[in-house]
Amino acid sequence: MLKRIAVIVSVLFLLAGQALAMNITSSDMERFINTFEQLKPHVEDHEFDDDDDDDDDLNFLEIDTLKDQFMEALADNREAERIIRDNGYGSVAAFAEKSAYILRAYIAHTGMTGLDEFQTALQDMPAEEREMLMAMPFFQTIQDTRARFAAVPAAQVRAILPYMDQLNALFDMEEDDMD
Repeated sequence: MLKRIAVIVSVLFLLAGQALAMNITSSDMERFINTFEQLKPHVEDHEFDDDDDDDDDLNFLEIDTLKDQFMEALADNREAERIIRDNGYGSVAAFAEKSAYILRAYIAHTGMTGLDEFQTALQDMPAEEREMLMAMPFFQTIQDTRARFAAVPAAQVRAILPYMDQLNALFDMEEDDMD
């Protein structure tokens, strides 16, 4: 009986989380890409915080963290605010929130692709080498990262897929960078 309750509660949390997840539409993607292209000169010099001081090294996938990064990069920049409003966003915060969801989906997809390639390479290794590698502490970190990537709503990841070439260009990701 206790197992049943635990399963039901887990399913409810999963469904509630997906229901609360922000949808990403094709118009959102086109507007984001257009806006970010215009904003790029205003944020190129900004150092996005990638401190490892946090207890949670994977906080880069948290919407609030990503949103805060955008807000910090755009703070007190009147030209950036004008660009954002001219592209139909009600505020810098609205742009930062939508951008955070798009960027999280992008990170999850590109990260999962890289981890899948790593997993394939592992299968090609001799069994002894593979077992030694899998016993190393960093391998658990890789598994934790995979789980975090997988937790990003699949609908959000699917929404960005048709725009991967544009996003790679926007974020200056070359095919070689992802190998």
